[in-house]
Amino acid sequence: MKDLTSHPKISVVMSVYNGELFLEQSMESILSQTYANFELILIDDCSTDNTIQILEHYAQRDWRIRLFRNKENIGLTKSLNKGLELAKGEYVARQDADDISLPERFETQVTFLDNHPEIGLVSCNMEIINFEGHKTGEHKRACSSEFVSWYLLFYNRLAGHSQVTFRRQLITKLGGYDEQRRFSQDYELWSRVAKVSKIAILSETLLKQRIHNSSVSTTRSSEQRSYSLSQSKHNIEELISKEINLEEVVLLRNFWLSCWPLISSLEIRESIYNLNSRLIDIYQSFTQQSSQRGDDVKAELSQCLRILIGKQFLAWVQFPMKADHTLFPKLWISYYAFFWCPQGVPISWLILLWRTLPKWLKLPVRKGYRISRNLFKVKT
Repeated sequence: MKDLTSHPKISVVMSVYNGELFLEQSMESILSQTYANFELILIDDCSTDNTIQILEHYAQRDWRIRLFRNKENIGLTKSLNKGLELAKGEYVARQDADDISLPERFETQVTFLDNHPEIGLVSCNMEIINFEGHKTGEHKRACSSEFVSWYLLFYNRLAGHSQVTFRRQLITKLGGYDEQRRFSQDYELWSRVAKVSKIAILSETLLKQRIHNSSVSTTRSSEQRSYSLSQSKHNIEELISKEINLEEVVLLRNFWLSCWPLISSLEIRESIYNLNSRLIDIYQSFTQQSSQRGDDVKAELSQCLRILIGKQFLAWVQFPMKADHTLFPKLWISYYAFFWCPQGVPISWLILLWRTLPKWLKLPVRKGYRISRNLFKVKT
């Protein structure tokens, strides 16, 4: 069996710093995988708790584990690059010390990469758990690979780091992780990967991502957000060859994450106009890049993106109306929704409009009135 370590299919890289709380659960989830041909590279970044004792225990228990300890604390990014240099596998799987891989994660992702040579990195949907391990939510980010590269312009669509498996040689050629980045080093790397290879997000839930008070996403959320927004700004500026300000980046990110602002002020009209103008710039540049793959591909992508953008505006239109909200912002948003996706006026929007208009105009509504689905149909 030990011959497997000389040619493992996967190198699992885990860097740990003071991770004793959940380390055993994370380790057990890796060692219990249905796919066994892997090596587990553990890098202790000078922990001061019982992390090293736990890691040494597992290293003595399983011959697939290779344990290393940094002479000084060098941080996550440099430790991950060290792990990449030590890796022997064709694929590299990442995992943090507080997350849990479901038993068939490696088998599913390896099979997918073997069957799709055009894919350089594969991710998946995730379950979010709390300190006690109870489910608190989900990250359902699965979509077509073309859309992954689109979403990465605005935010980290993959929504994490522990759930990915990628081709080692691809990442090595890209230079690994950017060691100038303390946070969002994964988002920065995925953005580079998307330029040279396709990224897939599987619909299967293969990882439990733990969010707790000691996690980086909680303790350093402000710094992490700053790094992430700067990456989005860089992505967009590089694509459209224009400078944009941080306010625009925040507006674009919130648009795609469905974080709608309150629409009680007429000032939102200018924001919507600026948002749409920037979306046009990004859309045109993004689809133009696809021209080298053929006119048919470009035309199909162009249509799909228009529908995607239009539906996001429609989702904004259907954001719950309140009595103190003005009607005009809804009408402005609707205009841009139909500009991008003129498939017809949705009946749900008409119902919202009919219920809100009387409140705005302070008019009575006749009970029993029904809106015909064909009354406002737009021909395309």
